[in-house]
Amino acid sequence: MQLPLRDFFLRLPLLTGVGQQTRRACWHWLTEHPTITALTPADLNRLCQEAAISADRTQLLQQVFTSQLAKRVTENQRHTGCLTIVDAAYPEQLRETYAPPVVLYYLGDLRWLTGPQLAVVGSRQPSPYALRAMRRLLPQVVCQQVCLVSGLAQGVDTLAHQAALAHRGKTIAVIGTGLDHCYPAGNRDLMTELAHHHLVISEYPWGTAGARHHFPERNRIIAGLSQSTLVVEAARHSGSLITANIALQENRNVLAVPGSLDNPNSVGTNELILAGAKPILNSEHIIEEVLVDKRL
Repeated sequence: MQLPLRDFFLRLPLLTGVGQQTRRACWHWLTEHPTITALTPADLNRLCQEAAISADRTQLLQQVFTSQLAKRVTENQRHTGCLTIVDAAYPEQLRETYAPPVVLYYLGDLRWLTGPQLAVVGSRQPSPYALRAMRRLLPQVVCQQVCLVSGLAQGVDTLAHQAALAHRGKTIAVIGTGLDHCYPAGNRDLMTELAHHHLVISEYPWGTAGARHHFPERNRIIAGLSQSTLVVEAARHSGSLITANIALQENRNVLAVPGSLDNPNSVGTNELILAGAKPILNSEHIIEEVLVDKRL
């Protein structure tokens, strides 16, 4: 039996016990063997051996050839669109990252994945200063047809999505659950609007509830989709700093809004600036970073 690579990647996330590390190993091995366009069981055994995948994982991976898994793929596709890493529409910036998701499940308009994008992250409990900063900075960015990418969390994420809606711009929500779940539940109406008129994506199959480790994993997609990441407000150990660090590792621009010295939620952003992130004082500072590559 030969399994085309697209079918292989559609089935891979549905295997219980096969995580991000194994999926990444499969993808990296296949990039080193570009003539392979389909896998046989023997090919998969070779992949596992050369990629140092354990015997237990190898046995699990052989389940990709079963009809039961094919049925689960069909069931998922009844609910969502599925974009695999070998599809032409898969965003190149994300494909180039160290650990790209092998599948993006989506609701909405894939055209939002093209054009300039800005990741916006920050505190879940933003200060009045952060709210004022976002109202001052984001409208002009949105009016330049820059798509705002965020994680649908409460606080800065929600405000970023709402800014795009308010100014008739574009926005993408990257979530840490299956597309039939919404976290936080209070953002269900916002998620529905984005799914109908913008784009909501996830690497987790339909039916997947949120888990603690999903959200740091989700952050790498937010950073990977965007050439620049704007951190609005973040405490020293904030999850937003995870996104910023991933962006730095992927050689992307990190931008930060300077904060008050006596606000604990600004310690992270101020330290980012001290470490070399670009301080953002006006909208033009963002626009020149986000659009520079598009204009060259």
